[in-house]
Amino acid sequence: MDAESGISVYTGDAILTRGEMRITGDVMEVYTDRDGALERVFVRGQPATYYDHPVDQPRPVQGQAETMEYFTSGPERVILRGAAHLWQGQDEITGESIHADLERQWVEARSGEGRRARTVIYPGQREESSQ
Repeated sequence: MDAESGISVYTGDAILTRGEMRITGDVMEVYTDRDGALERVFVRGQPATYYDHPVDQPRPVQGQAETMEYFTSGPERVILRGAAHLWQGQDEITGESIHADLERQWVEARSGEGRRARTVIYPGQREESSQ
């Protein structure tokens, strides 16, 4: 860890947990501010993985890609790049990149020229969260 720059690099089976969220990969770069608070994480893996179970959602959200970036603010978001795949239950999104705004629950998928991003949503498969 380089305390002056706020950058830590982890190799091997790197895992970041933050509440219910879990990000894994082969190489993880963790960026913190001057006070040591987490700002963002960049991870590479075969694949890099993402898991979160938001309190207001009945099912967990999972993802995988060659690389992934997680930002804690501005807004809180995760960006998956390279064979990106994000799913929740049977609903899924695939593309070259997927940008997921975690605060607004908004997702955008993109693919390269001549290729399409793909979204599959199963209406009627929604579950009500139990209170």
